[in-house]
Amino acid sequence: MKRLFKLRGHNASVLCCTTSSSSPHSVFSSSEDGNMCVFDLRTKSCVSTHQISGEEGVTSICLKPGEDNQLYAAAGSAIHCLDLRLGSSGRELQKYDFSTDEINQVVVNHKATYLAAGDDSGEIKVIDLSNHKLYKTLRGGHTTICSAVQFHSQRPWEVISGGLDSKIVKWDFSKGRQLSTVQPVVPSGDSVGPMCNPPFVHAMATPHGDCSGEMGRSLAVARGDGSVEIYDSGFDSGKAARGKDTKSRRNNKSSSGERSGEDDYQKSGLRCRLTADEGGHLTAVSSVTFARFGERGRFLLSGGNDELVKLWDWASSTFKDTLSADVVPLTLNICHRKKVNWLTTAANSSANLIVADTSKVLSVYHVC
Repeated sequence: MKRLFKLRGHNASVLCCTTSSSSPHSVFSSSEDGNMCVFDLRTKSCVSTHQISGEEGVTSICLKPGEDNQLYAAAGSAIHCLDLRLGSSGRELQKYDFSTDEINQVVVNHKATYLAAGDDSGEIKVIDLSNHKLYKTLRGGHTTICSAVQFHSQRPWEVISGGLDSKIVKWDFSKGRQLSTVQPVVPSGDSVGPMCNPPFVHAMATPHGDCSGEMGRSLAVARGDGSVEIYDSGFDSGKAARGKDTKSRRNNKSSSGERSGEDDYQKSGLRCRLTADEGGHLTAVSSVTFARFGERGRFLLSGGNDELVKLWDWASSTFKDTLSADVVPLTLNICHRKKVNWLTTAANSSANLIVADTSKVLSVYHVC
């Protein structure tokens, strides 16, 4: 698999990138150079550049759902809201200074009413976008850096966070309280040892847009031990998930200790765990994203410090009653040759995977 082309416009490592379902030819990216760029996949060019910060890198960006002309960008402990309609001369609409430490991810819920930001202090700030005020501070869930945050796609008052304490925490942000916590349980026999590579949560993702049913409750987690996990985000309900560790299902030869690990996973809502034994990553996974192409929520992409990008048809194995030995969820393996910082996909037929890495450029592939 060779990359189609590169997108040039930044002067330092690209940290984050995203796309829009309503404008499948546009790519938005941010960098350590303090800028945010807008690219056009048709012309392969940078159409506008926006300086966010002169001193700090822009660690996270996201578009406002339903209003792709508005973009939120995190630099340091501040969040900037930009109006993109005027190109590089576009003005800043709002600036939010509610966080006390560097922000790692910003996300907006599907109704575009709330924004959540997870930072290095371990806190999550939830901002009411209708009045531009701090709505809630969620604290006490993480003992260290909050590295990732996502809104629950089907429960409007829930947000999920992940941290470098390896925990996944679900919150009711209307009341400012924790609902449940998932601690990592690593089955014996994993190819990548948790002692050398702790299962830190480096990134999380949910399916794009309106995705109903079980697929709509999917939560993908990129961990530092090289594993990619997919949870049912309704894990506080106490119901067992349908899926299991694919290796354990395929071999059906678990010891009693491994069965106990599986039971713990089932209680946590784990549907699928993709490790090196399934052809997965050998080092920390840095980014995951559900594809905008294909059946919504079915295809998952992951990128890691092993310089590999992988495409998973994870649902093909998870939702089968039985799993034969020849069913492997890994459908494509790309040797990218640089450590991956972020992945995003585009809903078009010619160029649909965009990779941000430690270089100054974005790489564009056609994968499906």
